[in-house]
Amino acid sequence: MTAGTRASIPAAGKRTPGYLVRPVAMEPAEAAARLRVLDGFVWLDSSAGAERMGRYSYMAACPRVTLRAEGERLAIAPRNGSAREVRSNPWDALARWGRPRRTAATPGLPPFRGGLIGYLGYDLGRHLEAVPATIPLEPGPPDMVFGVYGWVLAFDHLSGEAWLIAWQGESESAAAEAELDYVEALLSAPARPAGAFRLTRAPVSRTPRDEYCAAVERALDYIRAGDIYQVNLSHRLESEWHGDPFALFSGLRHGAPVPYGAYLDFGETKLLSASPERFLRLEGGYVETRPIKGTRPRGAGAKSDREMAAELLTSEKDRAENLMIVDLLRNDLGRVCRIGTVSVPEMFALEGFSNVWHLVSTVTGILRAGLGPVDLLRACFPGGSVTGCPKIRAMQVIEELEPVRRGPYCGAIFAMGHDGFMESSITIRTIVLHGERLWLQAGGAIVADSEPAAEHDETMAKAASALAAIAGVSG
Repeated sequence: MTAGTRASIPAAGKRTPGYLVRPVAMEPAEAAARLRVLDGFVWLDSSAGAERMGRYSYMAACPRVTLRAEGERLAIAPRNGSAREVRSNPWDALARWGRPRRTAATPGLPPFRGGLIGYLGYDLGRHLEAVPATIPLEPGPPDMVFGVYGWVLAFDHLSGEAWLIAWQGESESAAAEAELDYVEALLSAPARPAGAFRLTRAPVSRTPRDEYCAAVERALDYIRAGDIYQVNLSHRLESEWHGDPFALFSGLRHGAPVPYGAYLDFGETKLLSASPERFLRLEGGYVETRPIKGTRPRGAGAKSDREMAAELLTSEKDRAENLMIVDLLRNDLGRVCRIGTVSVPEMFALEGFSNVWHLVSTVTGILRAGLGPVDLLRACFPGGSVTGCPKIRAMQVIEELEPVRRGPYCGAIFAMGHDGFMESSITIRTIVLHGERLWLQAGGAIVADSEPAAEHDETMAKAASALAAIAGVSG
C-alpha cells in the first residue's frame, strides 16, 4: 500500500475475511488517555513523517497471551488462564508465535491489523552470535516481552481516518464483537487525566565522562590494530522515579516528535521511546532498513541550524561511518534476500528532528520465498548501526568496554502481523522503567578519527530530548 492511494474501507461492522472493522473518530492522544488503563497497553506512535515513514499509529491492549523471556526461561501468561514456565530459545518461541497465517487480502486497511507487539532486548543477540557473557547480570527487564493482541486501533495520519480492527479466527466472531464493543465503550467514556511524574533522585551515569573517554581510547586502539573499523559505545544514566509514566511519555512525544515513538506498558517493565530509526520493515516480501549514522545538534537559531546541517552533510567522517553500516546491512540482508535484489536507493539523506540532525541511508531487498519476519530479524539482529563492524567483533568489544548489559536499549520494538507484515524500530532515545528504576542510555559510533570528548558530547545531545521531557514533567 503506497502513500496517497487507498482502496475503499469496509463499512462499519462489515466482516472482511479474517477481520472485523469499525471506523473510529478520535485523535490518538484522546484514545490513549482512555485505553491506557487496560492491561498490556501499547502505543506505536508515529508523530512525525506521515508522508513517508510515520503514516500509521497503532494502539492495542489486553493481549490474549503475554510472553517474557529471560535467558532460556520463557514465561507464558494467557489472559484467561494460569501462567506457566518452559525452557526455550527465545528466538524459537518468537518464531512459533509469530508464524504467519494464511489470510485473505484486505485492501484499504492499514498493514498491521493485530498480532504480536513487544520488544527484543539487545542481549538476545547472544543467542545468535559468539559473544562472551562477561558483563555481570543485574536484575532488570526481561530479554524479550511481547503480547499477542487480538484487536488494534489503527490511525492513518495521511487520510485522517482510524479503525478498530479485530482478528476473527474460526468460531471467534462473537468474541471479536464483544472485544470491540468493550473498547468502543471505553473510548466513549471520560478520559483518565494524567497524574504527576517525578524523579526521586538525580540521574547518574554508570560511565562518567572520563571513563567513557577512556573506553573510546581503548576502542581506538582496536581500530588502529585492525580488529574493528567502527564500534558503537554507549553509557547509561540511571535514576529512580515515582508517579504516572504516561505523563512522561506525553511530554516526550510533544517535545520530540518522531516516526517510531512507542509506549509499552508490560507491568513492571515499561518502555517510553522516541526512536527516529527504522530497523526492519517487511511487507509483501519487500524489506527495508534505514540506518542512522551521523549526528549534529540543532542550532540555536536559523543560521546556526543551517550551518550544523551543512557541516553534517559535508563531513567525511560521518559519511564514512554511514557507508560502513550500509555495507554491513547489505551483507545482513543478503543472507535472507533473493540474490541480486539488495540495493541502496538512498545514501546520506539529511533528516532533522527536534534536537538533532541525522544522516540516513536506505537499504532494500526482496525476502527469499519460504522465509518470514523472524528469519529476517535473526539475520540482522542486533542492528548494525548500534553495534559496529565487523559486527561480531564489535559486539565483543562492546562486551569488554561497557560496564552494564544493554537490556532493551539497542534492541528493537516491533509489530508483527498475522500475515507476516512487520515494522520495527531500533530502541534508541528510549526511557526504560523497571520497578522504581529509570534508565536512559545513549551512544555513538567510534571510528579512526573520533575524538573522545566530542563523542561523549554527541551522546548527551542524543539524550537531550528525553532529559528535557523528564525535567519538564518533574517541575
